[in-house]
This record gives sequence, structure tokens and C-alpha cells, in this order.
Amino acid sequence: MNLTGLTSKQVQERIKRGRVNSSSHKNTNSIGKIIFRNAFSIFNLVNLILALMIISVGAYKNLLFVIIAIANTLISIVNEIRAKKTVDKMRLLAEQKPTVIRDGKHYQIPQDQIVDGDLLVLSLGDQIVVDARVEDGSIEVNESFITGEQDSIVKKAGDKLISGSFVVSGTCKATVTAVGEENFINKLESNAHTIKTADSKLFRLINNIVKYISFTLIPIGILLLWARFRVDGTSTEVAVTSTVAGLISMIPEGLVLLTSSVLALATIRLSQKKVLVQDLYSIETLARVDTICLDKTGTLTTGRMKVKEFISTEGQTQNTLENVIKLILSQTEADNATSTALKQKLLKRAKFEPREQIIEVVPFSSDRKYSGVVTNKAAYFMGAPEYLTDKKLDVSGDFRTLAVVKFKNWPSTESGKTPLKSNPELLGYVLLEDELRKDAREIINYFYENNVDVKIISGDNLKTVQNIASKTGVKDTSGIDLSAIRGEIDYEKLTKDYNIFTRVKPAQKKSLILALKKQGRTVAMTGDGVNDILAMKEADCSIAIGEGSDAARRSSKLVLLDSDFAAVPSIITEGRQSINNLERSAALFLSKNIYAAILAVLFIIIPLEYPYAPLEMSLLNFACIGLPGVVLALEPNIERIKNKFAKNILSFSVPTGITVAITMLVFSIIATNIGYNRAELITTSAIVTFAIDFLLIYSISRPLNLLRTILLTLIIGIISSAILFPFARSFLDFTLLTTDKLIIAAALIIVSYIVFLLTRLLMRTLIPKILQSAKNNI
Repeated sequence: MNLTGLTSKQVQERIKRGRVNSSSHKNTNSIGKIIFRNAFSIFNLVNLILALMIISVGAYKNLLFVIIAIANTLISIVNEIRAKKTVDKMRLLAEQKPTVIRDGKHYQIPQDQIVDGDLLVLSLGDQIVVDARVEDGSIEVNESFITGEQDSIVKKAGDKLISGSFVVSGTCKATVTAVGEENFINKLESNAHTIKTADSKLFRLINNIVKYISFTLIPIGILLLWARFRVDGTSTEVAVTSTVAGLISMIPEGLVLLTSSVLALATIRLSQKKVLVQDLYSIETLARVDTICLDKTGTLTTGRMKVKEFISTEGQTQNTLENVIKLILSQTEADNATSTALKQKLLKRAKFEPREQIIEVVPFSSDRKYSGVVTNKAAYFMGAPEYLTDKKLDVSGDFRTLAVVKFKNWPSTESGKTPLKSNPELLGYVLLEDELRKDAREIINYFYENNVDVKIISGDNLKTVQNIASKTGVKDTSGIDLSAIRGEIDYEKLTKDYNIFTRVKPAQKKSLILALKKQGRTVAMTGDGVNDILAMKEADCSIAIGEGSDAARRSSKLVLLDSDFAAVPSIITEGRQSINNLERSAALFLSKNIYAAILAVLFIIIPLEYPYAPLEMSLLNFACIGLPGVVLALEPNIERIKNKFAKNILSFSVPTGITVAITMLVFSIIATNIGYNRAELITTSAIVTFAIDFLLIYSISRPLNLLRTILLTLIIGIISSAILFPFARSFLDFTLLTTDKLIIAAALIIVSYIVFLLTRLLMRTLIPKILQSAKNNI
């Protein structure tokens, strides 16, 4: 068996033949795809058709909407490419480089440099990124991402390792048998890290809006143009421009642009805090989080430990206890805070040489919660006392306690599956001390102040976790040791009765998360090890510690690259700000789409002159939707979202859309009977629509602050200038209204305000029922 790996010459030969992993799945779209998707969208196609219609009648100044569409497209492309480059760069930092053996030496290389036949070194926490075959050693792997089974599977020499699985125990050397698209996980057309699709209400809402409007734009446009020619005295230019004005208002490109831009900018801002966002829409989930589940290690504590004391039992010497611990440490390669602290204490100098013949090594796993070795004389194990002995040690709960036991005449069995016998010989205990985070209390207080419930899920001792939780400001320290429960566990009841859960196995962590979600909670889960992965996949939002296992990072939606848990409050703040502000801004954009759609249908049925022109709509879109939408989207706002995103948007946008539609219909009937000319028609419609839009902007801007007051003043100034200044008035085809027509406009505004208030009251009752009915029918 060759365990020196490939030679440099063999590696180069394989690279030349293309036998390299560079063709494996990439996590973000290419720049070319981003440009293509944004440039050749359905909305840009519609804009192009509308532009050609305007050109065909020579109304060139009405092409202003094309400039806005091009600007929107460019902004969207730039923002998305910036976010892509940021994410790609940070993923390179976050990505754990696999260890390979080449020319007999160990190297850490990027995954896309692995070649067919490379010799990998795999250990606890590693994600298996390519198909391979075990050559030496023994590991336990979890293939739940592929098979759905949660049990660990032992892999020994000759066994196949499947890409997408991860190592939960042990270490081995394995030969790469497939690269790139030949790997099992890529054949299934699945991401290497298998991230669950985000449960995004925002994503579903926008997709539905885009889908339904896309289907209706062309037929409505054709019918609307036909209806314009039915109006007596309508010229071709007026028919075309009014049709274009109606369709421009229906296109929700501003909403799509705003959403993608806000999420992209949030991703970039989080990257500045060394937070990698692997799923863009997880930012929305962050805004809705009301429960966060923490492991004390790396969150309440720094993750670093130190040995406080070795306690040998009666009849045993300190030297015997320490030698057994050295023996176990020398044979097990678990790289965690506990083993690191023990090695620093006991294996500082010369390499430990065992005096007994090693028959079997039992590596640590989160399910067993112990590790050990079997020799020709006895078996020695070290781990959680509850799993190794019935004897109790009365020590302060501030310490993590490990028991060290010995079994005589221990029979060797399959590695990792050794069942412990009763009544072992207890050699002693090890007391270890966690280092508390200096800012832990401040972080916990932030969660409480922002209505986020804190739950602690740990594999440690109950008393230890409760004491640490109390010191760091956790309000409710009621807890339960899950290892003490016999029989079936009612996880939903446990999550209601207790706040701290200890001696929790990986599958139990998952069950606790599912129980919390069943109660209607939006759950965030932090983790750093393979024991957290099952729970992290079920959480609404998973946050991995950067220094944790590769598998944990790949299973998460966000990664703390600096392993600084203090970044979590800013993550939640960013999520809330983005979605709260999107909610307000989306109401502006959607109101325009609603009244444009209603008016388009009405003016197909009723042969009246359409009251808008493209230039006028471009002005209203900028002053009453684009400008306030962008300003409001960038304001600080950290109020928790309460799963009412669609309701909150529709409760503002639907009344506004209905009010504008009704008012414009009434006005068009009045204008036809009184005899308004085209300039008077579009001027009055602009003033009345602006007044209704302004009421909406004012409603969603309350309570007013300096920025919002300046915004409202600026909007009034823009519209006033467009009507009062001769050059602007001439360019926009506006006119100064006579006194009688100003009175009509004022009356329409007053009536529209009454309609808005009545419609809003009605919608507050109807919208929740409509949404619930839609939800039940899905």
C-alpha cells in the first residue's frame, strides 16, 4: 500500500489530462450570467417594445422611461457583481483546505486542486468533498445529507467514501476516486454543502408579483391600445403614449431592483464585519428570528479551556491517572478544546510511548461522548461521567468534568461500536475550566432587549452550563439533562418547560429545533462542530463559527469568519433594518402596480381617454416611489419582523392602489363630460395621484424625524417645480389649471383621502382573511 501519495510529476500529468477537481460546482453565478440575466429580463424586453412604440409615433421625449430602465439594470448588475465578488472572496477565506499527501509530505490545498488519485487525510469535522476509498485507518461518517439516515457508519480500509458526507469520528487516509462532475454529489445535481432553500416570504411575494404581471402585460397592452383607438378623436400618438404610460406603471422592475440592491448591500456590509452570507434571503430570516439556540462553547465562552485539577480516586495514584490520559491522548486525534488543553498540560515535551500493545482505538464522537483505547491488558476510556460511571463527584458546577475508567480483559470489537460494561474501575477525574467571553453578558442582554429568546443546547454537564449561563446574564436557567431521560422524549413539552438542555446528542439537537419551530418560532442556531449539523440544517437560520468544522460551515447560511460571536447582534440588526425598510418601500412600488393594473383593465372596458402620459409617470415614479423608496430603505430600523410581511405591505399598497384607480376613473368621466384638453387631463391626474401617493408616503414615514421631514419637503418641491416652472411645465406637457379646474382637483383629493381611509379600514379586516385562505389552499 502506497501511503506517500502521488509524486509531483504524477500530479502534473493528471492536471494536463483534466483529471482535476476544477469542474466541481461553483457557489455563485458567473459575472456573465449576472449580466445576461439582468440585461435580458422580461421587463427589459417589454421596455424595448414600448420604446419602439414611442419611436414609431415620433414622441421621443417620452423615452425617458428607457433611460430609467437602463439605469435600473446597470445598478442591479453592479450591486450583484459587488456582492458576488465579496461572497466569493470570503468563501475562499472560509473554505477549509483539504490535506493531501504528495511526495510523502502533507499539504493543504484548495479543493479545486485535488487530482484523481490524490491521497487525502481525513479527520473529525472534515467534509468529504470528493468520492474516495479508505486506504488506512478508520473513521465514522454521517451520510444523512445523501441517505437521510442519521446513524454514523464505520468506514475501514477498502470502503468507499461518498462526497457530501462528513467525518464524525476518527482519522484515515483515503485515495480520491472521482473528481469534478464525476463525484456522486455532483451527479445528483446538488450543492456540495446542501443548504436548504430559504423560507422567504419576501422571495415568494416578489416572484408571484413578477410571474402574474409577466403573464398579463402583453395581452393587456394589446387590448389597452385597441381601447384607446375606440375613443373618439384620439390620435395615434396619444393612443400609443397613453398605452405605454399604462404599461410602464405595471412593470415592477423598481421593486425587484430595490430588493436585490438592499440584500446585496446588506451582504457587503456584513462582510465588513467578517460575516459570510451564503444564502442571500437568509437576511430576511434574520429579521424574523425570535429564538436563538446557543452552545455555550464559542458563544458564552471563548472555546478555550485549561486544566484545573486531576483528581485520582482512592487506591489510585496521580501518576497512574495521568499516564492513562496520556495513553488515550496519544492514540486519539480529536482536535478540540478539551484535548488541546490536556495535551498542553501533559504532552508538552517528549512524545508519549505506550507500554502496552494497542489493539483498538475508539475515537471520540458526539453520540458516545467518550474516547478510549483497547490494549492487550485492558481498555481505558475518558469522557462524560454520566456515560462511563454511576459514581458521582461533588465539585463546583463551574468546571467541566471528565471521568477516566479502566476495564480489565476487554474484548476487541468493531471500532467505534464498543458497548461499555457496567462497574468499571474508576481511576479518577479531570476538572477543566471554561474561559468566559468578556462581552457575553452584553450579547445576551442585546437578545433580550430585542425580543429574542435565548435557549442553550450543550453536550456538557447541566450544573456547569447553568452556572455559566447565570454568570453571563441568561434570565431563565431552568435546565434538564437529556441523558437522564429514559424512554420516549416529548421535545415540545421540554422546550416549553426548560431553557437549558445538556448532554444532548446530535439527533436530539435536531429534535429540539423542530419542536421550537412547531410552536411557531423562528429559530436561529449557532454551531461549530459536526454534532451541530443536523440541528443547523433544520434551523430557520444557521450561523457557523469560522474556527469550527468544515462540515458545519458548509451546512450554515452564515459564517463568522473571525469566530467572533459578538458579530451576531449586528447580523440580526442588519437583517431587521433591511427587511423592515424593504417592507415600507415595497408598499410604495406595489401600490403603483396595483392601480396601474386596475386602470388598465377599466380603460379597456370603458372607452375613456387614459389620464396618464409616459413622462408624467416617470416623474411620479421618481418623486413618489423611487426617491422615498431608496431613502426609507437605508434608514436604521431594528424592530423584529413578526411574520406579517405580506400583510403589512398589502395593508398600505392595496388601499392606495384602489383609491388612485377609483379617483382616476371618476376624474376621467368628469374630464370627458366637461371637456378637458390633453394637457389639463395629465396635469390634474398628476396632482391628484401625487396627493394620494404623498398620503401613503406620510403614513409609512410616521413617526417623522428630521430625515423623513426633509424627504417629504423635497418631494413636494419636485412636483411643485414641475408644474410651476415654465421650462419643466413645457417639457412635461403640463399646464397651469384654471380656478374651476383647481377646485375640481381639490375636491378629488378630499374624496380620495376619505376613500383611502375607508379602504384601509376595510383592508385591515379582509387582507388577513384573504392571506389565510390563500395559505390554506396552497
